[in-house]
Amino acid sequence: MCKTDILIIGAGVIGLAVAKELGGFSKNIVVIEKNESFGRETSSRNSEVIHGGIYYPPGSLKAQMCVRGRELLYRFCIENNVPHRKTGKLIVATEEEEISSIEALFNNAYNNEVPGLQIVSREDMRRMEPAIDGRAALYSPETGIFDSHIFMQRLFSKAKDGGTAILFDSEVTGIKKSSDGYEATIKEKSGNTGLSVKIVVNCAGLDSDTVAAMAGVDIKKERYELRYCKGQYFRVSRKKSGRVKRLIYPVPKPKAGGLGIHATPDLDGGMRLGPDHEFLKDRTKDYSVDESRKKDFFMSAKKLMPFLEEEDLHADTSGIRPKLDGHGSDFRDFIIKEESANGLPGFIDLIGIESPGLTASLAIAEDVGRLIRNLQR
Repeated sequence: MCKTDILIIGAGVIGLAVAKELGGFSKNIVVIEKNESFGRETSSRNSEVIHGGIYYPPGSLKAQMCVRGRELLYRFCIENNVPHRKTGKLIVATEEEEISSIEALFNNAYNNEVPGLQIVSREDMRRMEPAIDGRAALYSPETGIFDSHIFMQRLFSKAKDGGTAILFDSEVTGIKKSSDGYEATIKEKSGNTGLSVKIVVNCAGLDSDTVAAMAGVDIKKERYELRYCKGQYFRVSRKKSGRVKRLIYPVPKPKAGGLGIHATPDLDGGMRLGPDHEFLKDRTKDYSVDESRKKDFFMSAKKLMPFLEEEDLHADTSGIRPKLDGHGSDFRDFIIKEESANGLPGFIDLIGIESPGLTASLAIAEDVGRLIRNLQR
């Protein structure tokens, strides 16, 4: 049986960020990823937005990790030549009664210490974005976009350069507590391999609740069970995409799920609309895009962008969020937990890492480092 100090399960953006962070703790780290390369699921199927931290309850992990992660992410992008742009973002009230909602968002974001926020009038909003319609807007200058694939490539390279072994086409199929850590069974194309480890970090994304259960966590009792929530995107034709320079969001509807269908400019000058919000009935990873949803996307987006016509939209891509909450249910925070209380010392769960997980990835990795330092005291 092979031995290592730390096993990281999953090479999405969280697993890669953790691998990069933990390189300072140990040179004996193994990352296991069941897909053929890194970031093939949630990490690469999203809006590629660097979030400000506006929406999340003050004091929550989502708020703290987003605000800290945004600072770290912009710094990382600058220092490591990751394409990005601080576009700014407008959350647009299209109806008079929504103005109180953007005022509430402003207060929430202020409590989260999000800098530079302004509530702008219709006139100021139109000066910023002449093609947008609305009564007023909340402006976040710190929100931006970036190339998430190149970001993950940089993390991957840093982890590899630090001596971390990253194995693709490999899957953890069993985890058993041992006297000095854990014994993991790794399924590879050539057969099964045993791996003895001291610390396990569960960054398995859409399968993170399954991995926790595999290790012996009662996921029903702990409320770790995930639901798959699909989000689809439609791309705006090139002749219209350049009319908007900033991220344009609607005012979110309470308990509707997600932030609403929004417009996200690309680094190359394109623009996408989405994602929508559909809870799947099972755990099938279906990434098809339903063309029949085009009209719904169009009707939603046209309230904000009256220049759009339905024929401007074309099916693009989709992603799946690992959600701890259900449709219309109360807010659920990230789970970042060392499981000693469940009889699994040195087993660290990261579950329900949906948005703003991409923005928060470097801060989440810092927090995992803190948990491991505490274990070593």
